[in-house]
Amino acid sequence: MYEFVANQVFGLNGLVNFSNIVFLAAYSVRNVLTLRILAIVGEAMVLPYYYYQDEKLWPPIYWGVAFMVVNAVRVVGMALERRPVILSDKEGELHRLAFSSIDKREFLKLVNLVQWIDCSPGELILREGQHISDALVLVTGEVEAVIGGKIVLTLRPGHLIGDVSVYSGLASPVDVVARGPAVLAKWDLQHLREFTASRPELRSNFLRIVSADLAAKVHEIFNGRMASGPTARGA
Repeated sequence: MYEFVANQVFGLNGLVNFSNIVFLAAYSVRNVLTLRILAIVGEAMVLPYYYYQDEKLWPPIYWGVAFMVVNAVRVVGMALERRPVILSDKEGELHRLAFSSIDKREFLKLVNLVQWIDCSPGELILREGQHISDALVLVTGEVEAVIGGKIVLTLRPGHLIGDVSVYSGLASPVDVVARGPAVLAKWDLQHLREFTASRPELRSNFLRIVSADLAAKVHEIFNGRMASGPTARGA
């Protein structure tokens, strides 16, 4: 009995048994990363059993190594995906202002396409009637939407410039002018469409942000007119 137990614990048979215990533990955990790590360990433990047979068992050795390589690649990929996302000051501010509903890791992919634009006071950002080929988000400063020399809306950090006109292919209905120094985040619209085409969830979130931004502007314009109405009638 002792010899039987010793044979199952030590030597090549022991490796097989301990390997299967590791596999059992791997299939019992919920964390996929832990499962893959344990699977690599279990596979590595059983390989000597195949190698040290009187006639080496090459097929299970090859397949075992293949499984270990696949799991190792996925372990590295998952570890990289779980790294904390570090954003620069500009990127962090842009995410906080306009894209807080988008996961930071997805946002980091999006912001890799961005071009940062510094505007001077009085600089014309968009001209009325100009076809809009870029998606623009105001990061710092203030800009004004002007029609016929009259300011119809003041855009503040976090506002999208162009809104629906950008995605409908329409021309800008207003002049957009920087009130003071301003920083804009700009995406080439064609590149943005191509990037989000294979990421439906990101595209959906982006369009939801556009819709919410447009609704907020309409609300602001409506309230501004309501507030100025009694004064105008009184005059």
